[in-house]
Amino acid sequence: MSGEDRDLGTVFKNPGGVELDEGLRMGLAKGILWVIAAISVGVIAAHGISDSKGFTEAFELIKIGALPLVTLVISFYFPKSH
Repeated sequence: MSGEDRDLGTVFKNPGGVELDEGLRMGLAKGILWVIAAISVGVIAAHGISDSKGFTEAFELIKIGALPLVTLVISFYFPKSH
């Protein structure tokens, strides 16, 4: 990669930067939420079936981390509230 400077105005046509349209943003948010839901359900089911310490640790991680991730994805989809 060369050390020359680039004008981002020529790379991105929109002066505000890169923007996603609503349909693409909704699809991205839905996809992320479905993946988080599938992982959460899988870990919870495995924790219920097995008494393994690994599943217990993963269950705690999901329990503590899933809600902030869902909140982050939802806040990405609704960035402004006017």
